[in-house]
Amino acid sequence: MFDLVARLRRNLVSRARRLRNRCRTRLAHILRAWGYVVGRLSTDDARRIILDCRGSTGWHPLLILKVEDTLEQAREEFVDHPVLPRLIADACFHVGDGWASSGDELWEARRWAINVALRYAADEGIALVRLEDAHEPDDRVPHAYAAGALASPP
Repeated sequence: MFDLVARLRRNLVSRARRLRNRCRTRLAHILRAWGYVVGRLSTDDARRIILDCRGSTGWHPLLILKVEDTLEQAREEFVDHPVLPRLIADACFHVGDGWASSGDELWEARRWAINVALRYAADEGIALVRLEDAHEPDDRVPHAYAAGALASPP
């Protein structure tokens, strides 16, 4: 008799936990959806929505082009510029809409985004300087733009 009561108790506790977890998940979905509706969706919530929708959309991305990683790669090649993060973000959006896979996909996608950012910079009259072309007279200056030596044109 005691074994039966213990088993029923464990079953009831297990069901209650599952129900509590489902309610938490549903509430989190509703709060994220509300954030989307009112236009106040955080970056983390937007990413979570993408992950939540994988099953229903049938999309399972193997590679993700991230602005942060592309910006880091661009900074390995160019002297940092105040508008570089915006240019890279816009370029990643452009590349994400037109990407077709072929070989080293992620490196190629970042390279494409950097090239698009270069084109955007040229269209705006901004000169991005390659690290190999930057001659910093003082090692304490983090980049040439900060020194004023290579200021971008107005």
